[in-house]
Amino acid sequence: MRRVRHIIRRHGYVVAIAAIALATAVFYPGRDVFAKGQWALLYLLIIVVVASVSGVGPALLAAALSFLAWNFFFLPPYHTLTVADPKDWLSLLAFLVVGLLMGIQTGRMRTRELRAVARERESTFLNKISTSLVSEPAPEVMAASVVTETVNLLDVARASIYAAHAGRLVLLASKPDEDDEEGRRQAEAVFRGGDGDGPVAVTAGTRLFLPVEAAARLHGVLRVETGASRGPFNEAEVRLLGSLSNLVASYLEQQELEAAASQADALREADRLKSSLLSSVSHELKTPLSGLTATLSNLLESDVDWDEEDVRRELRAIVADVQRLTNSINALLDLSRLEADSWEPQRDWYDVADLMVSGLSTLPPHERTRVTVHIPEELPLVNVDFAQLTRVLQNLLENAVLYAGPASAIRFAASAGQQGIIIRVEDEGEGVPVDERDRIFEKFYRGAGLGPTAPSGTGLGLAIAAEIVDAHGGRLWYEPQQPHGSRFCVLLRETS
Repeated sequence: MRRVRHIIRRHGYVVAIAAIALATAVFYPGRDVFAKGQWALLYLLIIVVVASVSGVGPALLAAALSFLAWNFFFLPPYHTLTVADPKDWLSLLAFLVVGLLMGIQTGRMRTRELRAVARERESTFLNKISTSLVSEPAPEVMAASVVTETVNLLDVARASIYAAHAGRLVLLASKPDEDDEEGRRQAEAVFRGGDGDGPVAVTAGTRLFLPVEAAARLHGVLRVETGASRGPFNEAEVRLLGSLSNLVASYLEQQELEAAASQADALREADRLKSSLLSSVSHELKTPLSGLTATLSNLLESDVDWDEEDVRRELRAIVADVQRLTNSINALLDLSRLEADSWEPQRDWYDVADLMVSGLSTLPPHERTRVTVHIPEELPLVNVDFAQLTRVLQNLLENAVLYAGPASAIRFAASAGQQGIIIRVEDEGEGVPVDERDRIFEKFYRGAGLGPTAPSGTGLGLAIAAEIVDAHGGRLWYEPQQPHGSRFCVLLRETS
């Protein structure tokens, strides 16, 4: 129906001629039945119909043809333009004036109505497109949605969106899906024209190529074709498609800005991590190295008499510094392997008690006495990487020993829940401040609230533990204890 109305509007003068000819053929047999003045009223009705369908120009033509047809076929003498009764000249002139005025007024009303309908249609179309642009995260999905809406709402044969990528055009979406070389060449010509005096819209027959431009930068080309049956675009359609190209350009510009902002954020985060890494590594490596240097220098002093106990004490200090260096280096290596996805869990079925005993054995013997272990009987087996889970439990236990204080008791327990096995490490220390609980699993975060009393470390233990547990499909989280203290929970889902 829309296509029929479009054809009628395009061929309005033909419609006017056909309408008067058809009306005359229908009226002619009744020429001797009705009075000659009544035909003027019927012709005025035809003029109004033509004006309402085709506009002012065809209505004026219909008024002139009605004037001639009434005179030629319905006023004696018939089949001539001669008028026998002079009073008929007055009727003819009055008819012509009234017909012209009615055609002009009705045609203008039709034009205003069409403009109002076009504006409403444009508003509806642009609102739909705006909704698609807001809701679609990917340019390809956005383009597919836009071309589909364009074809459906504007009744065009084809719509395509090309986007600029690395200095050339790439087809984002098209409906129909296939692309043709001639159309692509014309789109490329519009795109290349943007490098000179500025991009301009190009109309090639029933094809329209619009530059997708925002902030004086060409982002692509919008191509729309009406098809041979519809003919070229009218002014309102060109204006509407220009608004559409601006919306698409704004979307692509926003996508580029968001990508640039994300890249900038990633670079800032990389700089922050690099600074944290350098600060942590420089401290954690420099301190034990300084201790090692000082201890070895003392041992090498020739003017000092060392007894066996003093030597053993100094050697124990050397071992502690070497262990500290080893832990720091291992933490950094573990982190790099986890982030590179090169530390895949080697899973097998293990007893929870074996895992907990292995984790507890990593503590120094004098610290193990502070830990109370509770393991229920008949816990199901868990499917884990034994070495990795031991590392998780070691980190949690070492944190409890370091941060809870020497007087705090530590509880190491496991239980079976609906989702799997939960292993808990609890202490009675000060706990984690509320404003730091969301950050304790971040890389290199060591607790700002502890200040100079904070134990030394890289700030990687909990981050590595969380990564390992996540790789196993589990979850690691923190819970505060009442009235004070901390509880770290490890959920392992895959059980026998």
